[in-house]
Amino acid sequence: IAGFQFTVTGGTIINASGGAATESGFSITTSTSTVLAFSFTGSTVSPGSGTLVSLEMEGDSNSFCIYDLVLSNISGGSIPAIIENCNTIKYSE
Repeated sequence: IAGFQFTVTGGTIINASGGAATESGFSITTSTSTVLAFSFTGSTVSPGSGTLVSLEMEGDSNSFCIYDLVLSNISGGSIPAIIENCNTIKYSE
């Protein structure tokens, strides 16, 4: 993964940090409902790297759900992925 973006419903995003995205030096930005992350240096996250990013949310933790997921490879192409159980991203490249 060279970049990713997704929207969260059911709560308000307070912060997004940590995980493989932070370890890979990604710049992570958020709004109250969207997370956007990529590397200015061309760094990537490999499949199976564990937690991509951790979210600090406000609201009912049982109602959060990720949607509108976009994963990009180093060439800017789309990486096919699915969301399981509202908060688990599964992909392979």
